Amino acid sequence: MGGLLGRSFDAVVLDAHDDLDADVLGQCHGMIWGGGALVLRLPPRGQRPEAGQESLAVSPFGVGDVGHRFFDRVERALDRGEVEGWIEGEEAPPLEPVSHEVRGTEEQAEVVEGLAEHLLGAVGAVGGVIADRGRGKSSALGLALAEALRVRPGLRVAVAAGGPEAVREVFRFALGVEGPPTKGEVRFVPAAALARDGEDFDAVIVDEAAQIPVHVLKQIVASFPDAPKILSTTVHGYEGTGRGFLLRFVDRLGDGVRRWRLEAPIRWGVEDRLERLVFDALLLDASMGAGPEGFEVEEVEHVCLDREALGRDEAALRGFFGLLVQAHYRTTPGDLRRLLDAPNIRLHALRWRGEVVAATLVALEGGLSEGVCGDLWSGRSGVRGHALADTLVAHLGWREAGQLKMVRSVRIAVQPTLRRMGLGLRLIKAVHGAYSPDLFGTLFGAEAGLLAFRRSAGYEAVRISASRGSRTGEPSVVMVRPVSEAARVLMSGLRRQFARDLPRQLGLLERDEGVLLEGELVEALGVGLSEAAEWDEGEDLMRVAGFAFGPRTFESAAAVLADYVERRRGDLDAMEERDRALIVGRVVDGEPLSVVGERAGLEGHRVRVRAVRRAVRALVERADPDLEGRWRRG
Repeated sequence: MGGLLGRSFDAVVLDAHDDLDADVLGQCHGMIWGGGALVLRLPPRGQRPEAGQESLAVSPFGVGDVGHRFFDRVERALDRGEVEGWIEGEEAPPLEPVSHEVRGTEEQAEVVEGLAEHLLGAVGAVGGVIADRGRGKSSALGLALAEALRVRPGLRVAVAAGGPEAVREVFRFALGVEGPPTKGEVRFVPAAALARDGEDFDAVIVDEAAQIPVHVLKQIVASFPDAPKILSTTVHGYEGTGRGFLLRFVDRLGDGVRRWRLEAPIRWGVEDRLERLVFDALLLDASMGAGPEGFEVEEVEHVCLDREALGRDEAALRGFFGLLVQAHYRTTPGDLRRLLDAPNIRLHALRWRGEVVAATLVALEGGLSEGVCGDLWSGRSGVRGHALADTLVAHLGWREAGQLKMVRSVRIAVQPTLRRMGLGLRLIKAVHGAYSPDLFGTLFGAEAGLLAFRRSAGYEAVRISASRGSRTGEPSVVMVRPVSEAARVLMSGLRRQFARDLPRQLGLLERDEGVLLEGELVEALGVGLSEAAEWDEGEDLMRVAGFAFGPRTFESAAAVLADYVERRRGDLDAMEERDRALIVGRVVDGEPLSVVGERAGLEGHRVRVRAVRRAVRALVERADPDLEGRWRRG
């Protein structure tokens, strides 16, 4: 599908006999010209796709435990949507010719005029453009850019996005070219490069900004203080709603941001039947209410929602899902399917007079067999749907942790008008009272406020990733709340390990990502940590081996690897030049992987990661030839 996105077709055929992928359904809708057709091939009435269910069958649940509520929802939407249907073998109705004429609207013309004025005269200001798909957002940006260039030839403009395909339409309308140019005064610049390199431009346009990490957007805005900037994004799209982008970034810029919204479609008609049907089926337009009036905290009740009932209650499902959409940076149709059908997911809410005022998803994880944990720990195989267990076992090296029963908080949201009233904490405590696992845990984009919030509920940080998450744009942090004695022992070891690893991990984040974490966040990560432990020969050698021969990530072993190399300097000096250079650059000096890899003549991130691992393995085999055997025996 990736190569087709951004293109338009008269008709798209989607075969759903084996699986109906929610994200693919949304993508197909966005690829069809107005008046065109989406041909959805479905199993006979009463039958349900089975092959695709496996992706949601999280151990110990099987395929038979996966629900069909999402498929049922799509089927009901088709019944409501005045859809033509026929049984295979019957003569299908002919498809009508499609007009490819795109006519701008008066609304679009006004937006184009405002954007052109902004590019020419709004010194240092930020403008925001939002629109549903098919409203001519990218063409409006291109037309505005063309007008600005007509008035001021030689204007230097960076047009940024996650990738060049996202801005193809911008350049087609701005310069009349089919492919985004990468040279010249007006050119495409990858968003990460624009944030990092600081090249001088007179104006900056960022399209599909909701798909770009928040920290990159922050740096772009900060790097061009005098240049007018336009950030645009699609809302209600299949890629994930752009409303989180508005909440997390544009709104934080304050009242000085000028905003434009495109409402009227130009690629298809107003109240287009296909758009209405897909929005209905995928809840792309789900929104929360304005907030209850006369709210009393004392009247709030906690409920564990029945998904069968929720799937049939349109208002309740829209309220629950809409609350999650508003609170989170990126929510896709696939999230709706998991919410409805994944057998290890549970839904909890706080309701006030029947209205959902706080919502959370939790996942039942862990409880893995000793054999599965051993395979996960050694890297022989992975495990689907156990994010917390995978982190603790494969990434951090605590093999026995996977056998513990866990409840992971996936998402939590509170009605914005009711925040600061203790509802989030109250919901978390209600979830704690509903289960009896060994531990509760959560993974989320690191923010100082969220760390403090979880800590108030008994959680402590045990890991921070050395890269930024695709959804939040922040490095992910893992927090754990132990319940059983076994979990408390595990927690003690995790915190000791975290205290030792954190300084090195923060350094990797700064060098690899090129962006410093906010001081408040760094301080929040270190709350309650003891002094870093000294070198422990047996324990640390196992962590070194876990990286050299197993699946341990570099950042999770970076501190012990640096100590190990220092203790094996003689063996390091005797190694081949390229391996020695990789180890000195990456492990000892902590240089960015991109720099170390480029110097070694290595292309591609994965190739460079494997090369560093092989170099460390060669050192271990030279310095401690029996270590691999000891590690594999556990």
